[in-house]
Amino acid sequence: MRARHALALLTALLLPLLPGTQAAAPAAADAGPKLPPPPAGMFAPPGRSITHVAGDLYRANNVGWYVAVLVTPAGIVLVDTLNTDFAQWLKKALAERFPGKPVKYVIYSHSHWDHAEGGRVFADTATFIGQEGMLRNMDGRYPALPGDIVDRNEDGRLNIAEFEQPFLDRLWFCGSTRGAVTNKDTDHHGSITSAQFFADIVKPDIVYSERMTLRFGGKTMELVFPGKNHANDGTAVLFKDERVLFAVDFPADALVQASMRSLPSACGPFDGHPMSEWIKSYRTLEALDFDVLVGGHGTVAFRKQDITEGREYFEYLQHEVEGAMSRGLSLAQMREQLTLDRYKSWAHYAQLRPYNIEAAYHNLSIYK
Repeated sequence: MRARHALALLTALLLPLLPGTQAAAPAAADAGPKLPPPPAGMFAPPGRSITHVAGDLYRANNVGWYVAVLVTPAGIVLVDTLNTDFAQWLKKALAERFPGKPVKYVIYSHSHWDHAEGGRVFADTATFIGQEGMLRNMDGRYPALPGDIVDRNEDGRLNIAEFEQPFLDRLWFCGSTRGAVTNKDTDHHGSITSAQFFADIVKPDIVYSERMTLRFGGKTMELVFPGKNHANDGTAVLFKDERVLFAVDFPADALVQASMRSLPSACGPFDGHPMSEWIKSYRTLEALDFDVLVGGHGTVAFRKQDITEGREYFEYLQHEVEGAMSRGLSLAQMREQLTLDRYKSWAHYAQLRPYNIEAAYHNLSIYK
């Protein structure tokens, strides 16, 4: 595996560009620059389906984005809802496949829009649960976002350039398409408030800090806050009876398909969280008792060893960059001399090696 970091969650607004989705495309005036195709396989598999994982646990996918579905005698527990169009499809599909079992809980993996929107479709029957940081991100301030999306002009509003420029600077690896803003910009100002941005996300009814146990329908789930990594309000869900861990965007983000041996997208200084926090987050997941890891991305099931390999990559990168800094090397020299040879076989090595070095350099300079 590898450190699945700052990959910009390309977004529910990006999905209209992809095959197998049903969301309406943005209006032509909001389409933005013409884009080259994404890297081969990035959004596989196409379409939507519900697939069995283990025991009473399933995953449902919208292209390369997945939610968890636990079916119990008392009803269904979801982890994430992705977007309204998918949630409507999922509600119908669940009713057909598991009749008489309403969705009773929706657990949020984190507050990023491309995984958390659409919950209102289930609000008539469901209680919503999230890590307490979600409430801070949704309280009206500029939220913590992935992919080097930050409040560059410090006006407190989310504008097109703040999403689109990182995307154009590093296509398909960082930022987001402008649709993340324009699809919510009903006033056509070119920017939106935090309230507008989160309008399609139901605030959690129940929040927790570090850990929470949910017992429902004869099943036990452990909700775990790993620490600050890709998000600052993340929840990994351990389905104890199935011995399956479901985690989203960390440790496997949208670059991951059939292998977690893939260099991190490394946007900004690793999503604005210290490298030590990333390493701590890996160790938190490694300490959990499970057999199988599945998540919001990745076409196959993974193992705990995949998480360990990701931590080891992150520790190696930190060690190499810290050593270069102590020797007085400039960033340009580091990008040239630190080849990270032992990871040459990992996906995206050629494109992302320099950016990983740069992200680590800035991260270690900021978080001393």
